[in-house]
Amino acid sequence: MQTLYALLRLFREYIVFTLLTGLSLFLIANNNSAPVQVLRSFSILTFASFQSGSNQIANLFTSAQDAQTLRDVNVALMEEVMQLRQLRQENLELRRKIGFRERVSYPLVPAEIIGKNLSLGQNMITIDAGSDDSVGVNMPVINEHGLVGKIIATTAGYAIAQLALHRDFRATAKVKRSRIDGIIAWDEGDMLILKNIDKTADIIPGDTIVTSEYSNIYPSEIMIGVIRSIGPGGGGYFDRILVEPRVNFASLERVFVMRYRSSSQRSHLEETMFPDEDER
Repeated sequence: MQTLYALLRLFREYIVFTLLTGLSLFLIANNNSAPVQVLRSFSILTFASFQSGSNQIANLFTSAQDAQTLRDVNVALMEEVMQLRQLRQENLELRRKIGFRERVSYPLVPAEIIGKNLSLGQNMITIDAGSDDSVGVNMPVINEHGLVGKIIATTAGYAIAQLALHRDFRATAKVKRSRIDGIIAWDEGDMLILKNIDKTADIIPGDTIVTSEYSNIYPSEIMIGVIRSIGPGGGGYFDRILVEPRVNFASLERVFVMRYRSSSQRSHLEETMFPDEDER
């Protein structure tokens, strides 16, 4: 009992304040006089305004959180779309290459390009396939679009290929439509030139150029490119038959090495007899 009395004495101010506040609210709620009604309306409006402001602040934070969540979801969806597009492109490329391999009659060794030297006419690539993969010197290098070049050096696991855009590149070629034979070589930039063609030959811009059956390094009918322009030359030949390669060398990433071996005896004989027009 003494403890209860001590607590009442200790908190008597709070107890009195609570009782008086409750009594005041009771009297205000049950009093219909004009001043009390004004006070009651003011209290209600004040409380409503405070509650509305609190709700707006809460909604502001909620909207900011929702916006951030939507941004995160949008970024994730964009990344997923990009991955799906990349997978689709790889799938289409794989289908093209599978179909291409089925059309080629010689065994092919697939390879990734791991190094490029594309400067001053010394255009070469390094691939991740070598003698352990049955890759040898002078084997043709192609992709699904056409002729890329040939192998000029190998190790057990790697090989270097000379591109058709190399200044020493030569290949016997022909116009597919009219069967006119010539020599294809690098001209400058990303263009090739078809040489040793008589002025009376049946060739026109748009003609397709392929490797010929007279080549000792490249099988016949490999796509090389398309004639873009024909310029007049001296003597009995055209000197500026420009050919645009079908292969896009700037974006080249993967190639195939054709396991097609040239005849060393024929190569030696032709290099001896025709040193200026050999397939180098």
